[in-house]
Amino acid sequence: MPNLTVVGAQWGDEGKGKVVDYLARSAGVVARFQGGPNAGHTVCVDRNTFTFHQIPSAILSPKATCIIGCGCVIDPYVFEHELAVLRKKKISPGQRLVVDCRAHMILPYHQQLDRLRDEQLAKQRIGTTGRGIGPAYADKVNRTGIRAGDLLSEEVFNDKLKRNVAAANFLLMDRYKAEPISFKATAHEYWQATRRIARMVGDGSRMLEDALRRGERVLFEGAQGMHLDIDLGTYPYVTSSTTWAGGVAPGTGISPVWLEEVVGIAKAYTTRVGLGPFPTEMNDADAERLRALGHEYGATTGRPRRCGWFDAPVVRASVRHNKLRALVVTKLDVLDSLEEIKVCRAYRLEGREVGEFDPFHAAELEPQYETMPGWREQISGCRTFAGLPLRARRYLAKLEELCDCPIALVSVGSERSQTIPYKSRKLRWLR
Repeated sequence: MPNLTVVGAQWGDEGKGKVVDYLARSAGVVARFQGGPNAGHTVCVDRNTFTFHQIPSAILSPKATCIIGCGCVIDPYVFEHELAVLRKKKISPGQRLVVDCRAHMILPYHQQLDRLRDEQLAKQRIGTTGRGIGPAYADKVNRTGIRAGDLLSEEVFNDKLKRNVAAANFLLMDRYKAEPISFKATAHEYWQATRRIARMVGDGSRMLEDALRRGERVLFEGAQGMHLDIDLGTYPYVTSSTTWAGGVAPGTGISPVWLEEVVGIAKAYTTRVGLGPFPTEMNDADAERLRALGHEYGATTGRPRRCGWFDAPVVRASVRHNKLRALVVTKLDVLDSLEEIKVCRAYRLEGREVGEFDPFHAAELEPQYETMPGWREQISGCRTFAGLPLRARRYLAKLEELCDCPIALVSVGSERSQTIPYKSRKLRWLR
């Protein structure tokens, strides 16, 4: 049976939560392979809206086992809040939710250091979510991190925490002139807050390997987007993990030889949260209009998203790096009322045309647009590709042409049912 990896093809916020929920209906196992509570995956089912930051979006599929992989970092307070929301909706994950014992934990000092560092950078700040993601990954690389498996022994946890609090307090007091953290209070509160997570800790890598050997359908869920990748993104305006398909194997503990298909999620336009280059960003008035139409505010931070036209060179780079089998285009309905729609087909750089996004020269890229007529019809009720207005179909055909990748699904609304199969047979998963 096929397995499928879902990645964002732009700068995140492409609608991966809805797409994973839709695709997971036939999955046996779904694994999140990177990121932390800086992700916000929104799923709308039967007029109920859920926003997941830590728990895989497929938790609403009753037959799917969900694994938080070793490449993730976990905030137990966010995790517990999401579980509480599920319980309120009478959804019990039971044995279907597993936290890999190797996943790293976010501690209170990570969040403090994250915020203080970004504030101190002033004009050079990155614009992080302040959720402690970067410092948690830094501890992981420095080999001082606390992992989910450490939550099974209070003695082990306290020994590691004592060392880390001492190091964090040195930075807080010496570099940032901030108040130190109490080891005793942190140890007691954090230990109590992680008791539910501790009962879910297991070997996610082994579970995935066993599922793949049994021929089960396995879905791998990414967070953020390709161009926020720590290596391939618009560094330093990136997240702290590997967001493209290359992060699946180290983020779940399986061999890359298992991986088969990759699908990229892209909005019918482009958005970005936080700082960093954005070649097709609109002027303030147009951006505000699109932001209002698309409700473009961060699911994690609530910050307004920067808005721009569809950037084909950005998506084309994602197609190449991930060897995307197909695209899923989301929020097509947001463009319903526009008279004209622009698409960036290429850039001008130093007098020559450039066909793919180049993060090293991002500030110098001049978008070259094609302008297409809008369809000026409401499409949220469409359920077949043939039912879409001709101009909407032509717009999608233009995106396929410019990105050199077929479109398998089109989303015309937030509900699971508002998903239109197009060239779905391009994905084995959908056959």
